[in-house]
Amino acid sequence: MMAKIRNRILIGTTAVVAAVAIYASFFIGRQSAQKQFAAQRDYNVQLNKSDLNVFDKAQGKIYVTGHKSPDSDTVGCAFGYASLLRRLGYDAEPVLLEPINNESKFILEQAKLEVPPILENAAGLNLVLVDHSEWSQSAHGLKKANILAVIDHHAIGSISTGELAVYDGRPLGSVATIVWIRHRNYGLVPEKQVAVAMLGSVLSDTRKLTAVNTTFADREAAKNLARIGGVTDIDAFYKGMFQASLSYDDLSDEQVWRRDYKEFERGGKKFAIGCLNAYDREAAKQLAARVQNVFPAALDERGMELGFLQIDVVHDDVSCSYYMGANEESDKILKQIFKDEPNAFDGLFYKHEPFASRKFFAVPQVTKILEEKE
Repeated sequence: MMAKIRNRILIGTTAVVAAVAIYASFFIGRQSAQKQFAAQRDYNVQLNKSDLNVFDKAQGKIYVTGHKSPDSDTVGCAFGYASLLRRLGYDAEPVLLEPINNESKFILEQAKLEVPPILENAAGLNLVLVDHSEWSQSAHGLKKANILAVIDHHAIGSISTGELAVYDGRPLGSVATIVWIRHRNYGLVPEKQVAVAMLGSVLSDTRKLTAVNTTFADREAAKNLARIGGVTDIDAFYKGMFQASLSYDDLSDEQVWRRDYKEFERGGKKFAIGCLNAYDREAAKQLAARVQNVFPAALDERGMELGFLQIDVVHDDVSCSYYMGANEESDKILKQIFKDEPNAFDGLFYKHEPFASRKFFAVPQVTKILEEKE
């Protein structure tokens, strides 16, 4: 009997020892894996910080700016990248080139951030450009500035640099997503208020993650930025943005046309595309009438040969874009773009369903036709 008891005790002890050994092995293995992961993460951070030597050479403040007629991606990214540089030890400040729109005002109010100052002349200054890479869209005096970096998600534009610079161009829905990735690359998390502004950027440029240019990275950025910024209801946040974006009552007709406006030069021609938001076709018609009042004169003033108005209607289950030309030549180009869609023209607008991005539809289509004529 005693022998059986001793055997059971021995077996039990052995089992306990074995279990402890297994757990210890697992614990040690997990610790080892965690140390290896941390070491790899630190190594990657150091690798990514290698491009900071560009900023180390800069003398004085670094100004981070988006394009003229700033949209919400431009505004949020100016805050996001300036904040990132400050966290890395550089004297950086977000600036604008022109006043912001009502959607961006709403986002900054939610983020509790002040509207950045307007930069009148970039000559002699250190510049980081976000959300654009075209001379025509950028700061006055830029050709005499020290361009340190370009962070963009458009086709490579006309801007070039005389010195080495950081260039991070990725085909993502929002430049704010790139700025979020760069925070991660440096082992940092965006500051809470800045995260809210960057969330607005992502939601604005991807139409609340529904646009065709939305990527996995954009969805992850929105999810993480919402968590960091304490935004618990993304739908409500975007609804506020959308409602603000429909308001143009406080603007002159020319300011309406220039609200989300970009200039391009392709195939030897200079052209401009302005984008607006409307709730339905009737609202789009009213906006078009306002723009028609200033269209030809506004183009002539800026040396543009062609002009196109894009009005997007995106809400609930409605998604389309209306297009109108500024002059006869612009109308001919729209007719060519929609030549395979005989019912697209309704007497005032050419209609594209679903909503079409300026970046992925309008600019490439106009460019294709102009370059075929060369």
